[in-house]
Amino acid sequence: MTEKANESRRNFLYLAAGGLGGVAAAATVIPFIGSMLPAADTLAASKTEYDVSTVAEGQLVVIQWQGKPVFVTNRTPALLKQLDGHDDMLKDKDSMATDAVSAEWLTDENRKYRSIKKEYLIVVASCTHLGCIPGYKPSAGRAEWGDSVPEDWPGGWHCPCHGSLYDLSARVINGSPAPFNLYLMPYKYLTDTKVVIG
Repeated sequence: MTEKANESRRNFLYLAAGGLGGVAAAATVIPFIGSMLPAADTLAASKTEYDVSTVAEGQLVVIQWQGKPVFVTNRTPALLKQLDGHDDMLKDKDSMATDAVSAEWLTDENRKYRSIKKEYLIVVASCTHLGCIPGYKPSAGRAEWGDSVPEDWPGGWHCPCHGSLYDLSARVINGSPAPFNLYLMPYKYLTDTKVVIG
């Protein structure tokens, strides 16, 4: 055999061995990467379905989504009226300070309500200051709540740990240590009353 033929044969063997090595490496790595992906039960837990019609008028319930507490509130017409007249008290009335307080469905028509259906507010139940869970104090004024809220209290949430205040649309009130409104999460209605979060 000539030297040129030997060199061609050697090059072919190098390429063939390299190709087989690449296939073997891929066959080893692909299952390993697949094992790092979330399991089917984990993916299922990333979504939560809930029927908001089970929440009575004026009531707040706390549900779980991805291990986080979530407030679901059924706001009465009277509570919705309490959202008017205090925009000057709010740090971020239009929910535009950060992506976590906004949503793709938030439009000028529902921005004040921060919900797809204005009566049902659905927000992450963790104060944006240090993650405590604020207490629900829906009645306006101090009559029911005392000094824990300001005199011009519009109704909403009060975080007892560090004093952050949110209105009935979970928008943070000026003077609160919390920097942002309570976070929204992705959700949509599957039926008139059933939502899927996540």
